[in-house]
Amino acid sequence: MTTGTAYYLGLDLSTQQLKCTVMNDAHAIVLEEAVNFDRDLPEFGTKHGAIQNGDVVTSPTIMWVKAMDILFERLKKSSVIGNIQGISGAGQQHGSVYWSERGMKALHQLDASKTLAEQLSDGFAIDQSPIWQDASTTQECRSLENLVGGPQALADLTGSKGYERFTGNQIAKMYNTRRDAYDETKHISLVSSFIASVLLGRLAPVDSPEGSGTNLMNIQTHKWEDKLLKHCGGDSLHDKLGLEPVEGGVELGKIHPFFVERYGFHPECGIMPFTGDNSATLVSMNLKEGDCVVSLGTSDTVLVYLKQGAAKATTEAHLMAHPTDPTGFMGMLCYKNGSLTRQHIRDQYAHGDWDEFNKLLQEKSAKDCMGFYYSMQEIIPFAKGIYRFQKGQPVEEFADPSINVRAIVESQFLSMRIRLQRMTTVESKRILATGGAAANHEILKILSNVFGLPVYKQKGMNSASLGGSLLAKYGTLHGKTAFQDMMKQQQADEPELVCEPDLESTQQYAARLDEFNRLEKQVVDQQVS
Repeated sequence: MTTGTAYYLGLDLSTQQLKCTVMNDAHAIVLEEAVNFDRDLPEFGTKHGAIQNGDVVTSPTIMWVKAMDILFERLKKSSVIGNIQGISGAGQQHGSVYWSERGMKALHQLDASKTLAEQLSDGFAIDQSPIWQDASTTQECRSLENLVGGPQALADLTGSKGYERFTGNQIAKMYNTRRDAYDETKHISLVSSFIASVLLGRLAPVDSPEGSGTNLMNIQTHKWEDKLLKHCGGDSLHDKLGLEPVEGGVELGKIHPFFVERYGFHPECGIMPFTGDNSATLVSMNLKEGDCVVSLGTSDTVLVYLKQGAAKATTEAHLMAHPTDPTGFMGMLCYKNGSLTRQHIRDQYAHGDWDEFNKLLQEKSAKDCMGFYYSMQEIIPFAKGIYRFQKGQPVEEFADPSINVRAIVESQFLSMRIRLQRMTTVESKRILATGGAAANHEILKILSNVFGLPVYKQKGMNSASLGGSLLAKYGTLHGKTAFQDMMKQQQADEPELVCEPDLESTQQYAARLDEFNRLEKQVVDQQVS
């Protein structure tokens, strides 16, 4: 490497943006950049980064490639690019990319005189990548569960029951309904390993946390499970996946010469395994037992670090491999109706104004009212639609419609509290809030009160791309130091305490848990009746 400060690049290909964070050896952020798909690439016609057609939700694969062209052109102008020692990052979990043989050939032979998009424009057997919001594979989920003996048996084997967004079920749908395109597919990447593949100029493996978001990987061995592969994609799926999952902290290879010649990266810049956005967030937070991350973004997620013996596979939560501890687990709850659903309620009942929304959060008690807001097909529970109950009885609308503002926030957090208690015996000690809605103090106050825990926040960071930067550095040190030791060597800023619970409110919420469970069951029963 050239002399000077060492830098580490983290990328995050999320639903709505391709973001990057560059940090130095002291873990200080020196550069952040983002490409917004709707704004910067309007020719693809996405809304919030996706194209929705009923339960089918996709993103154009080549849009992501174009976003990489734009981002690297911006990075080229920075002074750091020649001293970036390693690159890792994250992708929105579960999404899949279907490389054609032409695409793999073009990837090997990238020409620095042309853009990535020019060279990979016909590189995909399926040009619309299914993403995590897709809910069109229920039939495939039930089929996979039946293969092994039911939802709990699949959860015990892979960490999760069959979920519509999980990659294995998406692949099975392609195998069953688009066999010609499936047969034309040379390799299948996840969104995360897709970015790593482009940087390497060859197929990159998924990491084990990403493997555990497919319903195809054995959660104990971190290897693909052959009977699941054959069921979802026939005898050829193992070859299409190409490589077994790997653990974090290894180097996959050096960056492809294309990026050296076109953008000025150093030829010795290492490419590390990319992970999912949630596990990258867990890395950036450096979680310990007792910490609970609540990420309030396009989707809402709850993340906890679980050691062996403390983790339970359930049919509501996800048990996933840990990105830096090969013997540990990441427990995760995922809700599809996050910020976009809150915004919908804001627009409908608070005139599209967050200040008015927050005043209603402060003023309106929803004690006798319970609302369930599933604008999109929800994951847990599997339900869709909006349902309101006043004094335990279903109503079309609350007597005071503005109650909806408080009811949506309360119901989201009550669900999280209930599911977290079912997933682990480890008692949470504090909440670390992240994601766009974590900027809203009134929302965090309700979160604190529902859980009865203090809420902390780390300032101004894109947690998934920062996690990618840390994984990039970790990969350059592999074999020399453990991840925890690497983190201890740098004095990171402690998270800021933003609110503590009003324990009287916490007791009131605790008294509503049974009623919440009863009404939610009523909603779910309506879905199947």
